[in-house]
Order: sequence, then structure tokens, then C-alpha cells
Amino acid sequence: MCPGKRLQLTLPEYWDKAAVLSPSCIFTPKSSEEVASGLKILTDNQSPFAVRSGGHTPIPGASGIDNGVLIAADRLSNLTIGEAVGQQVVRVGPGNRWIEVYGWLANQGLTCIGGRYATVGVGGLLLGGGMSHYRSIHGWAADHVINYELVTAQGNILQVNRESHSDLFWALKGGSGNFGFVTSFDLELFPLKDVYGGNILTNASGTDAVIKASASYADPVHDGVADPLSAVNPTVQLALDTRERSSFTNVFYNASTGSTPSAVKDFTTVPSGAASTITGPRSFVGFMNETAVFPNDMRRLFRATSVKLSSQAVNIVQKIFDDESTKLRTVTNGSVTVTYQYLSQSFIDAAYAAGDAIQLLPENGPLIAVLLAAAWVSESDDDYLLNFVKSLVDSIDSASTAADLYYPYIFLNDGGIGQLPFPLYGGGASLPKMRMIAQKYDPQGVFQKLASGAFKL
Repeated sequence: MCPGKRLQLTLPEYWDKAAVLSPSCIFTPKSSEEVASGLKILTDNQSPFAVRSGGHTPIPGASGIDNGVLIAADRLSNLTIGEAVGQQVVRVGPGNRWIEVYGWLANQGLTCIGGRYATVGVGGLLLGGGMSHYRSIHGWAADHVINYELVTAQGNILQVNRESHSDLFWALKGGSGNFGFVTSFDLELFPLKDVYGGNILTNASGTDAVIKASASYADPVHDGVADPLSAVNPTVQLALDTRERSSFTNVFYNASTGSTPSAVKDFTTVPSGAASTITGPRSFVGFMNETAVFPNDMRRLFRATSVKLSSQAVNIVQKIFDDESTKLRTVTNGSVTVTYQYLSQSFIDAAYAAGDAIQLLPENGPLIAVLLAAAWVSESDDDYLLNFVKSLVDSIDSASTAADLYYPYIFLNDGGIGQLPFPLYGGGASLPKMRMIAQKYDPQGVFQKLASGAFKL
């Protein structure tokens, strides 16, 4: 455990430059047994530590630590086909990134329900719920974890599934790193097939058309979100130096077709100044490779909120974003963005039937998980942009509440500094149960007190 030595961080970079901290020691275990030994030492000595899978969360301390031990999952990168709870699964180590998982499975004609962006790590996404491109049919990515191998703070190695430690199995689906160190995820397998989709990028001249398409997609009168084979993630950006608007939209359709499905047609016909890679049929791995477009050379932040699924809600959010962001000062190499992530009624029903701690209630209807984000270079702009994005979310929440369009949910994978997703789970019913489960499996509160992290119980 390298006591008394400071090591240079030579592992793959964090996605957010502001999240790079200075651990006293980096521990890179390659087995559950090594994790168990390390956690026992840390617990016995009351040593602060952090756990990192892919390092994608843009919150300092979410997966890093100053003057403590960083447990990096990079060498826990196993990929094997096996069996868990009577069904075939792929066993995935938390050190993998999604493109590695998809590529490995594709060679065997298989795939799984996982992340939407190639370079995101496996561990954090699955423990936060995780949205997939297949979400309207399959719910959360976490709902397709068949078994977790988890190491407790006391060094016990548990197999966690519906039949063994079923309470913990429920809590891990959305409960983040509050219960132990997950050393592998057994994921349900599906036959691989070709898909339709790609990315479309527009300059300022095409951005209004993307916003119109984003609102139309949310309207249940149109095909759009009502088609469970479709998934889109439109993002509108304002550059804070040039003051230019642009957009980036990831378009997906779960069918091997060369014809444009009506559900996503509005995005594929965006006029003027657009660059598109949308095509079909194409391989899913080829599609996923095009999502590796966000470099590791910026300071970043996220902040999440939600609105009820409707065109009106999109228009309200977009107007506030446009009005407020244009007031920002010039920030060299800076930008702010808004992204719309549609969670249909079929998604809600599938997730609720699977059972998870997030427990979005079917009677509350579908929603849009809204992500507000910023990227910049200079540390001197950190507080300014954080305060702006906080204020922006407050304004959106006030306006959506006044229009009876607010939805009380914070998507943990998009959560920001100081946000509290857990009190909203299950309409408030999940958190007391989660705390009881944490007390049962971590009675000393090691993962609440010693472990660094973004979202605690």
C-alpha cells in the first residue's frame, strides 16, 4: 500500500481536469482478494480512500482524493462469459470502458445493456442506474445486472443477486458506491444486430431546427419518443468566446434498416450547416466508436434536473438556457450546454418492473432528464461557471414548477456538486431503506465516512 510514499498519477487521465487530485498512494488491485486485503487494512487503520472506475464524473472527490489512498480499478478489467443465477452472462470488471465491453462481445455475436458513450467507465455508470440506447425497452442498464461481486469494508467477498443478499442487490441499482467495492458485474446477454444511427452536428444556422426537432420528439402525438426502438440525445451549445450556437445530437434506432425511421426523421433532415454520420444498417460497435468525441483536456461540471415529458417543457428549458447563457461573460475556450434525455412511459414501466432503488413511479408518467453542463480551461473560471449552472437549474425548476411540468428526479450519473439525488428516489421511500441496508453491510460506516465520493446517504 506504499506507506509514506507519494506516487505520480500515471493512470489514464480523468475526464474532468478539475477532478484530478493528489493521492498519497495509488493501489491498483487485480483481484477481489487483493481488494479485500486492501480494504481491511484501510478500515483497520481508519485511512481515507477513494475508488475510481473510469473517472468520468466531473466532481472533485467523486473518484479521487488528496492525501489518501486511491483504489484504481484499472487492472480489474476482466471480460469472461459465464453463468450466474442460472443464466448466461458476461462478467465485466469495473476497470473496463464501454467500448471495450461492446467490442469484445461483438466478436462473439453478443451485446449487453450498457452506457451510451464509448469512453465512460463501467462501474460508475451501472451503480448510478445508467442510460442505454435500448432504454425504452429495457429500462436502466443497472436493471440488467444479474449478479454483483462486492467486497465489504470488513474484507468479505459477497455474491449479490436476487437470491443472495437480495436487499443489497436492490440498493446497488442506483445507490452508487455507498455499500462496498464492486469488483465485477455479471450482465445479461443479448444477440447482437445491426442498427441505424450516428451523430449530427450543426452550426448556428441549423440549431433552431434541432431545438424544434427536440420539442417535437417529446410530443406523444408524433412518433418520436413513443417509438421504443428510438433514442436521441440532442445537445445545444453556446461557445463563451465566439458566442456562437451549435448542436450535437446522437441518433439511434434499434433496427437493421437503411430507411430513415419516422421517429427520428426530424433530426436527419436538419437543414444547412450540418455534418452527419447517420446511416444504416451499420454495426453497433461502429456506431459506438463515434461517441468518443469528448476529450480529456477541459475542466467540466454537470448539473441535473428533470421535467415532465412534453414539447412545452423542452421549450421552457431552452428559452431559459438561451436567455441566461447569453448574459455570461466571455470565457476563453469555454462553453455551456443543455442536453435532453427522454425517458418514455415504456422505459418507466420496464424499470419499475425490474425493481431498483431509483424506483421511478409509473403513475408519475414519463420525463426528460435534463443535463446542464459547462467546459472551460482556466481554474479562475471554476466558481463563476458553477454558480451560473446552479442558478440556471434553479430558474428551470421554478419555471417548470409554475407550469406544472417539474419532475422531482435527479439522474445521479449527471448529478453535480452538492446535489442530492437519493431523497427523490421512490418519491422519498427508498432512502430510509437504503440507509438500513448500508448499516447492515457496512456497520462502521466506512463507505460513508472514510471513502471519498460525490453522493452519500
